[in-house]
Amino acid sequence: MSKKNREYWEERFLELENSSNEYALEIYKRIERAFYIAQKETVQAIESWLSRFAKNNNITMQEARKWLNNAELKELKWSVQEYIKYGRENAINQAWLKELENVSSKVHISRYEALMIHMQQSIEKVFHNELDMIDTMARKVYEDNYYKTIYEVQKGFNVGWQLNTIDTRKLDKIVNVPWASDGKVFSERIWINRQQLANELQTQLVRMCLIGNGPDKAIKEIAKRFDVSKKRAGALVMTEEAYFHSAAQKDAFEELDAEEYEIVATLDNRTSQICRDMDLKHFPMKEYKPGVTAPPFHVRCRSVTVPYFDDEFSLGERAARDEDGKISYVSSDMSYHEWYKEFVENNPQAIINEKKIKNKYSDSKQFEKYKEILGEDAPKTFADFQELKYNNNKEYEELKKLYKEVDWQIKAKENIVTGSEHKVPFNAEPNSVFDNYKDGKITSRRYYGKTGKPRLDIDLTDHGNPTQHVVVPHQHNWLKDESNHDDIKRPKDSPLTKAHKIANKDILKGD
Repeated sequence: MSKKNREYWEERFLELENSSNEYALEIYKRIERAFYIAQKETVQAIESWLSRFAKNNNITMQEARKWLNNAELKELKWSVQEYIKYGRENAINQAWLKELENVSSKVHISRYEALMIHMQQSIEKVFHNELDMIDTMARKVYEDNYYKTIYEVQKGFNVGWQLNTIDTRKLDKIVNVPWASDGKVFSERIWINRQQLANELQTQLVRMCLIGNGPDKAIKEIAKRFDVSKKRAGALVMTEEAYFHSAAQKDAFEELDAEEYEIVATLDNRTSQICRDMDLKHFPMKEYKPGVTAPPFHVRCRSVTVPYFDDEFSLGERAARDEDGKISYVSSDMSYHEWYKEFVENNPQAIINEKKIKNKYSDSKQFEKYKEILGEDAPKTFADFQELKYNNNKEYEELKKLYKEVDWQIKAKENIVTGSEHKVPFNAEPNSVFDNYKDGKITSRRYYGKTGKPRLDIDLTDHGNPTQHVVVPHQHNWLKDESNHDDIKRPKDSPLTKAHKIANKDILKGD
């Protein structure tokens, strides 16, 4: 079994950091683009607002506080509904969604309030995107560097064994535990930056209206505020990348039973004094503390840690303590993909955990939709949802089917008509609903399919014939085939399914 010298470890682990750093820079470029779009949308909203209400390109606070007329209010509410739809589809800030829902019910909204709604939507979008991108980056940086750190060490010692997999619940805790001296996690820093930007933009608008600052000056100041927020986002991306890189290495070193680690600084004319001072110092693993005895030591820190092995350390001892004690030879020219296939992909749980991490963003959006549609019948937590999705195929397929059944009914209810008919209309607008009332009480609900013909009936009475209609309420599913909405026939009474009860709880009174 060979051992490598210090220079070998420094070179390998600096390469890992460079790779993570490049990935973080790509993430920042995406965030930078999102800020540019938000700034452009904000400026366009101000210019459009001024063109409507300002005289000679100036507007007073008195003019800004005037109510929107009916046409303007109607137009704003169309925009608000689009904002709400976007928010629900992208799991955006729930407090802002609630505010939008309140706005949609108002009968009086001022010109100033309307502008702030458009501007706030742009701010919510850009910071929501930033949160998602940094969260995804954190998980990817951790996963990649955990496995690649172990790979480099095993290759350096020419031995290998199957690994403990990355625990996604543990990773959730790592992502959501504060590590810096201010006691805040990155999501909190993002929301603080968001509120600061919103307050600063509002201040500029008030100055424009109260003091008479020209719109050009206000727009110029708003551009500066966006630039400051963008730079804060860049510093946050690079610092969090450094932390999660370091956290992954710490856990990898512990998996390898390394007893000590050494700090290696990237030495050039940009290296900070603290990184110069910490360079080549080594510490026991129990003293590993980011920001104090391990990177990142400051914003945009580029220092890394490497394993520190004394002459008596043997990596084979760690492998021998595994469940089967199997030790494999790892040649010095084995690629990372070859190593990964042998020591990670052969572990089914490792593959499942990797899917959970890689699909977190899309899974979280899916989970939010399921919660919105299914309510209490959705999995209680996101972790429960992913566990079901990747470990219990049968129950997950049942959940998907339930969601699909409830979802089409809820969407159809967005186009609902009420009436009091002796006989419920046979034809109606496609994908709509007719609620039939008698003496002020609802007696039945009919759903229409894609062709405007009946698709589903929910009957709340026995039609005056309890002998023939024993089950109350009951349903009639007209479709013989879900793919053919023309081939219909009203079947006999059937009990309500779980999907029917969820989608129609507004008329079922606890049934």
